[in-house]
Amino acid sequence: MFGVEHVKEKKVNGLRRPSQVHTSFHWKKILPWIGVAFFIVLLVVYYLYKNYYSNYNYIKQDISQYLVYTTYRDTNNQNMQIEIPYINIDSEDAKLVNEAIQRYAEDFLADDNNLIVYDSQVNGEVLSVLLRMSDYRSGYSYPEVDFHTYNFNLRTQTLMSDEQVLALFDVTSEDVEKQLRNQFEFYYNDEVAEGYFDSRECDYECFLNWRGVSDYLNPIYYYIKNGNLVAYRPFSIYSVYGEEEYFDDDSYEFSITN
Repeated sequence: MFGVEHVKEKKVNGLRRPSQVHTSFHWKKILPWIGVAFFIVLLVVYYLYKNYYSNYNYIKQDISQYLVYTTYRDTNNQNMQIEIPYINIDSEDAKLVNEAIQRYAEDFLADDNNLIVYDSQVNGEVLSVLLRMSDYRSGYSYPEVDFHTYNFNLRTQTLMSDEQVLALFDVTSEDVEKQLRNQFEFYYNDEVAEGYFDSRECDYECFLNWRGVSDYLNPIYYYIKNGNLVAYRPFSIYSVYGEEEYFDDDSYEFSITN
């Protein structure tokens, strides 16, 4: 009996083996096609991300344009390039900002000498737009300079407040005020060192009065540049000491977090 059972077991085992070989052969044929299908899915996902999500096409009014593009280009009487931006976001906040920019530009550029240019950057989920206005109506060769900035949360497509921008960098208005004070003090001490005036005839308060600065933070405009927070603070560059030659375009930019 023992021998018969042993023979039966061998027969049963013998019947199972071909089934296992057949299943293994079946999967060997299917696995390469599964790999091809998975690769195709990855390509589709990458394409959608690169051409739809990474470029924020899903929040644009016009997907053929950048998030910010030039909607008006001209030259002023001094043959300098004027550029007016359009914020290409399909939201109520963007619509209101675009309308405000348009109204301001029409009024400001009514004088053919004036100039508006802009810059923009995307840092993470924040779009920052900077307008620089050069006002030549005073007749001086050096214009009066002013700024407007707009920071948009791209996730919600809403305009951010100054407090929200500062919170991104864990910075307070007191920190900003300190940075501006330090920079203005540097300007003052450097002008004294370069001989623009003597500190005995014009102290630091005198210097600020000529700048029209009674409050470091008013007005101030925040912009995110290369991942860092900067503030733009317009001020007067004129005085009886010919200080306009000391300042340049970068003098109005105050680094806050770098």
